Amino acid sequence: MSIIVKLIVVVFFFAACTQTNYSVQKYNPTKNGFVENKTKQNVIPMIPDIIETENKVEESKSTKIAILFPSLTIGKYALEATNSINTYLINKEKPFTLGVYDLVVQNQKNIVKTLQKITSDKITKVIAMITKENLKYLVDIQGIENIQFYFPLIHKDDIQNIEIYNGLDVTFGAISYKAQFKKLIAFRSRNSLVEFYDNSGIGKTLHEYVRDEKVIYTKKIDDNNGRYKSFLGNNRRLNNSLVLLNTPIIKSSILLSTITAQELSINTIASTQLNYTPLLFSLTQKHDRRKLVVANSIGNIPVELEEYNRLIGNNLQYNWVNYSTIVGVEYLLNGNVDLFNDLTIINNQVIFPVNLYRVGNNSFKLIR
Repeated sequence: MSIIVKLIVVVFFFAACTQTNYSVQKYNPTKNGFVENKTKQNVIPMIPDIIETENKVEESKSTKIAILFPSLTIGKYALEATNSINTYLINKEKPFTLGVYDLVVQNQKNIVKTLQKITSDKITKVIAMITKENLKYLVDIQGIENIQFYFPLIHKDDIQNIEIYNGLDVTFGAISYKAQFKKLIAFRSRNSLVEFYDNSGIGKTLHEYVRDEKVIYTKKIDDNNGRYKSFLGNNRRLNNSLVLLNTPIIKSSILLSTITAQELSINTIASTQLNYTPLLFSLTQKHDRRKLVVANSIGNIPVELEEYNRLIGNNLQYNWVNYSTIVGVEYLLNGNVDLFNDLTIINNQVIFPVNLYRVGNNSFKLIR
């Protein structure tokens, strides 16, 4: 299939798939194009027959995979992840069946009901976008022992009593913020640690990850203390320190500009994947980020996959959830992650690289 035809197909496909609810889609790629084979669906409108097929592919030979997600809490991420899966499957040029299963709300009742539906649809490979708090509900569900699960939002190290899942086929695909912190802190090991975090879910999670470190000063940035000068000005504990920004991009950009304005003698400002985003270059001035080091665990991405995702407005280079989701599809369909030459799977956990970058004038510059 030519690249031009593939790109046309992607455009038509994603223009059609703008809603997320239960749907099963079957498609056949051919050497001349990409056509719908057979469809059962409730909500998602399907692409028209763009190109006629030259030969029919038996349904039994098609690839079956499902994505499960709670749209009420992660609607945007779920849609992007679904789109990423489709670009991967299109790129592979194999017939496939993609089942989209929306939990709406993430709770025990909906998880049980949806997995029972997936089982009755005879799909045995599932990308499950649930959180660690809801993983426990899988243990008591009957009939899912033959399902291969991949969890892009969960890291194995964050699971307590991991042995209770020994009866299930599970692989975890979240990046390790702990590994990122370890490398960031080691980068300036002689400097004292200062931390800023916010009251968001990710902010609190990152704060928990560094509680065992010797932090000499920590401050929660909530919605009522926007006058950052009050706790930054003349704060001697920041002198020659390594400042950890466990805050999202908007608050981080304000903190960076205030630090510059207060002329604080900070040694290094560091952040995890949370602030590995091109928004840094539009929301901050170059002198605000001159001391900033950012960690990133998104590794090497095949060129075609990156191009297709850009075409539909998805971002793999800066979105680790989309990236991890495609890694999961590669693993579920092929039993390995060889497409990504810098990744491995050890003890049911994807091991991602951790790289540190200086934030330059208009790009991230690799340090180590």
